[in-house]
Amino acid sequence: MQKAKFPHMEWAKAHTAKPLPIELGFSGAPHPAGNSYREYGSGDPALEAKIARKYGVPKGHVYLVGGTSLANFVTFAALVERGAVVGVETPRYAPLAEIPKGLGANVQDIRRRADGTLGAIPKTASLVAVTSPHNPTGRLLHEADWKKLVRFADRGGVVIVDEVYRDLQTRPPAVAAARHERFLTTGGLSKSYGLGALRVGWVLGAPALLQKIAHADNLISVQCATPSIDLLKKLWSRLPEFRRNAMRPVRSNLATLRRSGIPFIEPQAGLTAFVKVGDADRCAAAMAKLGVGIAPGSFFGDSRYARVFLGADPRPFREGIAFLRDYLRGYLIGPKRSRDADSS
Repeated sequence: MQKAKFPHMEWAKAHTAKPLPIELGFSGAPHPAGNSYREYGSGDPALEAKIARKYGVPKGHVYLVGGTSLANFVTFAALVERGAVVGVETPRYAPLAEIPKGLGANVQDIRRRADGTLGAIPKTASLVAVTSPHNPTGRLLHEADWKKLVRFADRGGVVIVDEVYRDLQTRPPAVAAARHERFLTTGGLSKSYGLGALRVGWVLGAPALLQKIAHADNLISVQCATPSIDLLKKLWSRLPEFRRNAMRPVRSNLATLRRSGIPFIEPQAGLTAFVKVGDADRCAAAMAKLGVGIAPGSFFGDSRYARVFLGADPRPFREGIAFLRDYLRGYLIGPKRSRDADSS
Protein backbone atom coordinates (compact mmCIF):
# COMPACT_ATOMS: atom_id res chain seq x y z
CA MET A 1 0.00 0.00 0.00
CA GLN A 2 1.38 3.40 -1.01
CA LYS A 3 1.58 5.95 1.78
CA ALA A 4 -0.73 8.92 1.30
CA LYS A 5 0.94 12.26 0.58
CA PHE A 6 -1.08 13.89 3.37
CA PRO A 7 -1.54 11.33 6.19
CA HIS A 8 -4.59 13.05 7.67
CA MET A 9 -5.26 10.78 10.63
CA GLU A 10 -1.60 10.66 11.64
CA TRP A 11 -1.67 14.45 11.83
CA ALA A 12 -5.04 14.51 13.63
CA LYS A 13 -4.02 12.01 16.28
CA ALA A 14 -0.70 13.74 16.95
CA HIS A 15 -2.34 17.18 17.04
CA THR A 16 -5.18 16.28 19.38
CA ALA A 17 -2.91 14.33 21.72
CA LYS A 18 -1.23 17.61 22.69
CA PRO A 19 -3.85 20.38 22.37
CA LEU A 20 -2.67 23.98 22.37
CA PRO A 21 -3.82 26.50 25.01
CA ILE A 22 -6.08 28.15 22.43
CA GLU A 23 -7.35 25.25 20.39
CA LEU A 24 -9.10 26.22 17.17
CA GLY A 25 -8.21 23.07 15.27
CA PHE A 26 -10.86 20.71 16.65
CA SER A 27 -13.54 19.56 14.25
CA GLY A 28 -16.65 18.75 16.26
CA ALA A 29 -18.74 19.14 19.38
CA PRO A 30 -17.10 18.59 22.77
CA HIS A 31 -17.83 15.21 24.33
CA PRO A 32 -20.74 15.56 26.78
CA ALA A 33 -18.73 13.64 29.39
CA GLY A 34 -15.93 16.18 29.26
CA ASN A 35 -12.47 14.62 29.25
CA SER A 36 -13.64 11.17 30.35
CA TYR A 37 -13.16 9.76 26.86
CA ARG A 38 -10.59 10.82 24.30
CA GLU A 39 -11.77 11.87 20.86
CA TYR A 40 -8.66 10.53 19.17
CA GLY A 41 -6.10 8.08 20.47
CA SER A 42 -3.04 6.15 19.44
CA GLY A 43 -3.58 3.10 21.59
CA ASP A 44 -3.53 2.88 25.37
CA PRO A 45 -0.11 2.52 27.06
CA ALA A 46 -1.47 0.76 30.16
CA LEU A 47 -3.36 -1.88 28.18
CA GLU A 48 -0.51 -2.28 25.70
CA ALA A 49 1.85 -2.96 28.61
CA LYS A 50 -0.48 -5.68 29.93
CA ILE A 51 -0.68 -7.29 26.49
CA ALA A 52 3.10 -7.11 26.00
CA ARG A 53 3.72 -8.81 29.36
CA LYS A 54 1.10 -11.49 28.74
CA TYR A 55 2.48 -12.43 25.32
CA GLY A 56 6.17 -11.93 25.95
CA VAL A 57 6.91 -9.16 23.46
CA PRO A 58 8.81 -5.90 24.10
CA LYS A 59 7.20 -2.57 24.77
CA GLY A 60 6.37 -0.91 21.46
CA HIS A 61 5.54 -4.22 19.79
CA VAL A 62 1.76 -3.92 20.40
CA TYR A 63 -0.73 -2.14 18.14
CA LEU A 64 -4.34 -1.96 19.31
CA VAL A 65 -7.11 -2.25 16.75
CA GLY A 66 -10.87 -2.85 16.78
CA GLY A 67 -10.94 -6.66 17.03
CA THR A 68 -9.04 -9.55 15.42
CA SER A 69 -10.95 -9.35 12.13
CA LEU A 70 -9.94 -5.73 11.67
CA ALA A 71 -6.41 -6.58 12.79
CA ASN A 72 -6.19 -9.13 9.97
CA PHE A 73 -7.63 -6.71 7.44
CA VAL A 74 -5.33 -3.78 8.19
CA THR A 75 -2.29 -6.09 8.34
CA PHE A 76 -2.99 -7.40 4.85
CA ALA A 77 -3.86 -3.91 3.62
CA ALA A 78 -0.54 -2.58 4.86
CA LEU A 79 1.63 -5.35 3.45
CA VAL A 80 -0.01 -6.81 0.33
CA GLU A 81 0.85 -5.34 -3.06
CA ARG A 82 -1.40 -5.85 -6.07
CA GLY A 83 -0.19 -8.88 -7.99
CA ALA A 84 1.86 -10.26 -5.10
CA VAL A 85 1.76 -13.96 -4.29
CA VAL A 86 0.32 -14.71 -0.85
CA GLY A 87 0.43 -18.24 0.54
CA VAL A 88 -2.55 -19.14 2.74
CA GLU A 89 -3.17 -22.40 4.56
CA THR A 90 -6.09 -24.61 3.52
CA PRO A 91 -8.47 -25.62 5.06
CA ARG A 92 -8.63 -22.07 6.35
CA TYR A 93 -10.66 -19.32 7.93
CA ALA A 94 -12.04 -17.84 4.71
CA PRO A 95 -11.18 -14.13 5.26
CA LEU A 96 -7.46 -14.99 5.38
CA ALA A 97 -7.73 -15.68 1.65
CA GLU A 98 -10.58 -13.35 0.69
CA ILE A 99 -8.89 -10.21 2.08
CA PRO A 100 -5.68 -10.52 0.03
CA LYS A 101 -7.71 -11.56 -3.02
CA GLY A 102 -9.77 -8.39 -2.63
CA LEU A 103 -6.55 -6.39 -2.46
CA GLY A 104 -5.45 -7.80 -5.80
CA ALA A 105 -3.07 -10.50 -4.59
CA ASN A 106 -2.60 -13.93 -6.13
CA VAL A 107 -3.52 -16.33 -3.32
CA GLN A 108 -1.94 -19.77 -3.47
CA ASP A 109 -2.83 -22.67 -1.18
CA ILE A 110 -0.56 -24.16 1.45
CA ARG A 111 -1.95 -27.53 2.49
CA ARG A 112 -2.62 -27.87 6.22
CA ARG A 113 -2.65 -31.61 6.78
CA ALA A 114 -4.91 -33.43 9.24
CA ASP A 115 -2.05 -33.70 11.74
CA GLY A 116 -1.57 -29.92 11.63
CA THR A 117 1.64 -29.92 9.59
CA LEU A 118 2.19 -27.36 6.88
CA GLY A 119 2.81 -28.17 3.22
CA ALA A 120 5.23 -26.45 0.87
CA ILE A 121 5.31 -22.64 0.81
CA PRO A 122 4.97 -21.21 -2.73
CA LYS A 123 8.42 -20.23 -3.97
CA THR A 124 7.27 -16.82 -5.21
CA ALA A 125 5.27 -15.88 -2.10
CA SER A 126 6.12 -12.63 -0.33
CA LEU A 127 3.69 -13.22 2.54
CA VAL A 128 2.23 -16.28 4.28
CA ALA A 129 -0.89 -16.43 6.49
CA VAL A 130 -1.68 -19.27 8.89
CA THR A 131 -3.57 -19.86 12.13
CA SER A 132 -2.35 -21.49 15.33
CA PRO A 133 -4.22 -23.27 16.79
CA HIS A 134 -5.59 -24.06 13.37
CA ASN A 135 -9.06 -22.82 12.54
CA PRO A 136 -11.04 -25.07 11.91
CA THR A 137 -9.29 -28.27 13.14
CA GLY A 138 -7.69 -27.09 16.40
CA ARG A 139 -4.36 -28.65 15.42
CA LEU A 140 -1.04 -26.98 16.26
CA LEU A 141 1.89 -26.14 14.04
CA HIS A 142 4.80 -28.50 14.59
CA GLU A 143 8.26 -27.18 15.44
CA ALA A 144 9.42 -28.18 11.95
CA ASP A 145 6.70 -25.90 10.54
CA TRP A 146 7.91 -22.98 12.64
CA LYS A 147 11.43 -23.58 11.32
CA LYS A 148 10.08 -23.62 7.76
CA LEU A 149 8.38 -20.27 8.38
CA VAL A 150 11.56 -18.84 9.92
CA ARG A 151 13.51 -19.78 6.79
CA PHE A 152 10.84 -18.07 4.69
CA ALA A 153 11.12 -14.91 6.83
CA ASP A 154 14.92 -15.02 6.67
CA ARG A 155 14.60 -14.76 2.88
CA GLY A 156 12.56 -11.56 3.28
CA GLY A 157 9.00 -12.86 3.57
CA VAL A 158 6.45 -11.79 6.16
CA VAL A 159 4.42 -14.31 8.17
CA ILE A 160 0.99 -13.45 9.63
CA VAL A 161 -0.21 -15.85 12.32
CA ASP A 162 -3.78 -15.45 13.55
CA GLU A 163 -3.49 -16.66 17.15
CA VAL A 164 -6.96 -15.75 18.37
CA TYR A 165 -7.37 -19.30 19.81
CA ARG A 166 -3.88 -19.39 21.38
CA ASP A 167 -4.93 -18.78 24.98
CA LEU A 168 -7.09 -21.91 25.00
CA GLN A 169 -3.93 -24.07 25.03
CA THR A 170 -2.93 -25.58 28.36
CA ARG A 171 0.69 -24.49 27.98
CA PRO A 172 0.78 -22.05 25.06
CA PRO A 173 4.16 -21.58 23.38
CA ALA A 174 5.70 -18.21 22.52
CA VAL A 175 3.58 -16.12 20.20
CA ALA A 176 4.74 -15.94 16.60
CA ALA A 177 5.76 -12.29 16.97
CA ALA A 178 8.31 -13.31 19.63
CA ARG A 179 9.94 -15.82 17.28
CA HIS A 180 11.12 -13.58 14.42
CA GLU A 181 11.19 -9.87 13.56
CA ARG A 182 9.21 -10.57 10.37
CA PHE A 183 6.47 -12.56 12.13
CA LEU A 184 3.22 -10.82 13.09
CA THR A 185 0.62 -12.12 15.54
CA THR A 186 -3.02 -11.04 15.31
CA GLY A 187 -5.35 -11.73 18.21
CA GLY A 188 -8.11 -10.53 20.43
CA LEU A 189 -10.62 -11.46 23.10
CA SER A 190 -13.45 -13.17 21.28
CA LYS A 191 -12.58 -16.87 21.02
CA SER A 192 -10.76 -17.47 24.31
CA TYR A 193 -12.68 -15.18 26.63
CA GLY A 194 -16.10 -14.46 25.11
CA LEU A 195 -15.40 -10.71 25.01
CA GLY A 196 -15.73 -10.20 21.28
CA ALA A 197 -18.39 -7.52 21.73
CA LEU A 198 -15.74 -5.19 23.17
CA ARG A 199 -14.07 -5.15 19.72
CA VAL A 200 -10.55 -4.88 21.08
CA GLY A 201 -7.82 -6.74 19.24
CA TRP A 202 -4.15 -6.30 18.44
CA VAL A 203 -1.26 -6.88 16.12
CA LEU A 204 2.02 -7.90 17.75
CA GLY A 205 5.27 -7.36 15.88
CA ALA A 206 8.32 -5.25 15.20
CA PRO A 207 7.73 -1.46 15.24
CA ALA A 208 8.78 -1.06 11.59
CA LEU A 209 5.94 -3.35 10.48
CA LEU A 210 3.46 -1.94 13.00
CA GLN A 211 4.07 1.56 11.63
CA LYS A 212 2.88 0.41 8.21
CA ILE A 213 -0.13 -1.28 9.81
CA ALA A 214 -0.97 1.87 11.77
CA HIS A 215 -1.05 3.87 8.56
CA ALA A 216 -3.43 1.42 6.92
CA ASP A 217 -5.62 1.44 10.04
CA ASN A 218 -5.69 5.23 10.07
CA LEU A 219 -7.31 5.21 6.63
CA ILE A 220 -10.39 3.40 7.94
CA SER A 221 -10.67 3.97 11.69
CA VAL A 222 -10.01 6.63 14.30
CA GLN A 223 -9.37 4.61 17.45
CA CYS A 224 -10.44 1.64 19.52
CA ALA A 225 -13.52 2.41 21.58
CA THR A 226 -12.26 4.05 24.78
CA PRO A 227 -15.08 2.60 26.94
CA SER A 228 -14.13 -0.88 25.72
CA ILE A 229 -10.49 -0.33 26.62
CA ASP A 230 -11.43 0.95 30.06
CA LEU A 231 -13.73 -2.03 30.67
CA LEU A 232 -11.09 -4.48 29.46
CA LYS A 233 -8.51 -3.09 31.87
CA LYS A 234 -10.99 -3.63 34.70
CA LEU A 235 -11.68 -7.21 33.52
CA TRP A 236 -8.06 -8.13 32.83
CA SER A 237 -7.52 -9.94 36.13
CA ARG A 238 -10.59 -12.10 35.42
CA LEU A 239 -9.40 -13.42 32.05
CA PRO A 240 -8.24 -16.76 33.55
CA GLU A 241 -11.73 -17.24 35.00
CA PHE A 242 -13.35 -16.52 31.62
CA ARG A 243 -11.02 -19.01 29.94
CA ARG A 244 -11.88 -21.73 32.46
CA ASN A 245 -15.58 -21.12 31.87
CA ALA A 246 -15.07 -21.42 28.11
CA MET A 247 -13.15 -24.69 28.41
CA ARG A 248 -15.38 -26.36 31.02
CA PRO A 249 -17.66 -28.26 28.55
CA VAL A 250 -14.92 -29.31 26.13
CA ARG A 251 -13.81 -32.58 27.74
CA SER A 252 -17.37 -33.88 28.04
CA ASN A 253 -18.28 -32.81 24.51
CA LEU A 254 -15.17 -34.38 23.01
CA ALA A 255 -16.09 -37.63 24.76
CA THR A 256 -19.59 -37.43 23.25
CA LEU A 257 -18.15 -36.86 19.80
CA ARG A 258 -15.74 -39.79 20.14
CA ARG A 259 -18.56 -42.14 21.25
CA SER A 260 -20.72 -41.10 18.30
CA GLY A 261 -18.47 -42.81 15.79
CA ILE A 262 -18.50 -39.74 13.53
CA PRO A 263 -15.05 -39.34 11.93
CA PHE A 264 -13.34 -36.11 12.96
CA ILE A 265 -9.92 -34.53 13.29
CA GLU A 266 -8.92 -34.64 16.95
CA PRO A 267 -8.26 -31.04 18.09
CA GLN A 268 -5.25 -30.22 20.25
CA ALA A 269 -6.59 -26.86 21.41
CA GLY A 270 -9.47 -24.47 20.95
CA LEU A 271 -13.22 -24.87 21.00
CA THR A 272 -13.91 -26.51 17.63
CA ALA A 273 -13.66 -29.87 15.92
CA PHE A 274 -13.71 -30.63 12.18
CA VAL A 275 -16.06 -33.56 11.50
CA LYS A 276 -16.37 -35.49 8.25
CA VAL A 277 -19.91 -35.28 6.89
CA GLY A 278 -19.67 -35.79 3.12
CA ASP A 279 -21.59 -32.95 1.47
CA ALA A 280 -21.23 -30.31 4.19
CA ASP A 281 -23.61 -27.76 2.67
CA ARG A 282 -26.40 -30.31 2.35
CA CYS A 283 -25.68 -31.60 5.86
CA ALA A 284 -25.72 -28.11 7.35
CA ALA A 285 -29.07 -27.36 5.67
CA ALA A 286 -30.58 -30.60 7.01
CA MET A 287 -29.28 -29.90 10.50
CA ALA A 288 -30.64 -26.35 10.43
CA LYS A 289 -34.15 -27.74 9.85
CA LEU A 290 -33.72 -29.67 13.10
CA GLY A 291 -32.48 -26.63 14.98
CA VAL A 292 -28.83 -27.75 14.94
CA GLY A 293 -26.22 -25.28 13.76
CA ILE A 294 -22.94 -26.44 12.22
CA ALA A 295 -20.47 -24.48 10.10
CA PRO A 296 -20.12 -26.07 6.63
CA GLY A 297 -16.60 -26.81 5.50
CA SER A 298 -17.16 -24.93 2.24
CA PHE A 299 -16.51 -21.81 4.34
CA PHE A 300 -13.08 -23.25 5.14
CA GLY A 301 -12.26 -24.61 1.70
CA ASP A 302 -13.11 -28.28 2.32
CA SER A 303 -16.74 -29.18 1.64
CA ARG A 304 -16.34 -32.72 3.03
CA TYR A 305 -16.23 -31.46 6.60
CA ALA A 306 -18.21 -29.30 9.02
CA ARG A 307 -16.99 -27.44 12.09
CA VAL A 308 -18.78 -28.06 15.39
CA PHE A 309 -18.55 -25.96 18.55
CA LEU A 310 -17.17 -27.84 21.56
CA GLY A 311 -17.95 -25.03 23.99
CA ALA A 312 -21.71 -25.65 23.90
CA ASP A 313 -23.67 -26.82 26.92
CA PRO A 314 -23.20 -30.63 27.05
CA ARG A 315 -26.88 -31.60 27.00
CA PRO A 316 -27.86 -29.86 23.72
CA PHE A 317 -24.46 -30.85 22.32
CA ARG A 318 -25.29 -34.52 22.91
CA GLU A 319 -28.65 -34.12 21.22
CA GLY A 320 -27.15 -32.26 18.27
CA ILE A 321 -24.46 -34.92 17.77
CA ALA A 322 -27.15 -37.63 17.92
CA PHE A 323 -29.04 -35.87 15.12
CA LEU A 324 -25.85 -35.54 13.10
CA ARG A 325 -24.93 -39.20 13.67
CA ASP A 326 -28.34 -40.41 12.54
CA TYR A 327 -28.26 -38.16 9.48
CA LEU A 328 -24.88 -39.56 8.46
CA ARG A 329 -26.18 -43.13 8.94
CA GLY A 330 -29.01 -42.36 6.54
CA TYR A 331 -31.81 -42.51 9.08
CA LEU A 332 -34.93 -40.48 8.39
CA ILE A 333 -34.97 -37.70 10.96
CA GLY A 334 -38.12 -35.69 11.43
CA PRO A 335 -39.00 -32.74 13.63
CA LYS A 336 -41.11 -35.04 15.87
CA ARG A 337 -38.09 -37.04 16.98
CA SER A 338 -37.96 -37.22 20.77
CA ARG A 339 -35.65 -34.75 22.40
CA ASP A 340 -34.86 -37.52 24.89
CA ALA A 341 -33.57 -39.86 22.17
CA ASP A 342 -30.38 -41.82 22.72
CA SER A 343 -27.51 -39.39 22.41
CA SER A 344 -24.55 -41.61 23.15
